[in-house]
Amino acid sequence: MARNIQVWSTYVPKIVLSAPMTKDELIENIIAATNQSKGSVLAVLAELDVQLEAGLKAGRIVQLPNGTHFEPIGKKDGSEDIGVRVNPELNTLVNAGFRGKWVNSENMNKTEAEMIVIWNAAHPDNLISVVN
Repeated sequence: MARNIQVWSTYVPKIVLSAPMTKDELIENIIAATNQSKGSVLAVLAELDVQLEAGLKAGRIVQLPNGTHFEPIGKKDGSEDIGVRVNPELNTLVNAGFRGKWVNSENMNKTEAEMIVIWNAAHPDNLISVVN
């Protein structure tokens, strides 16, 4: 008998990731947009890393002018992780103009019961019971 997790891992809507934007492409885009030299852009980005490290090591939340912030997060084993909250406006802009591709987009907003019906139709020999 199949399990509910199989339904979601098989039929959940997912973004199909395109080729990543490389660091060189990012640098070239920033150079084109700001008319700064490559050296200047690289220096600013390197210093940003230095300042993020210093702030986070001191246990401080580091806020960028665009609304993005970085936060040190203590884990129960005594190690630290870094949480990043992206500028909420960026999230809104990406959602409003997203041009990427989705797989299983027809399953957006479906309930678990609806997803189980899809699974059961495709896998009659490995059914999942719908619990109400």
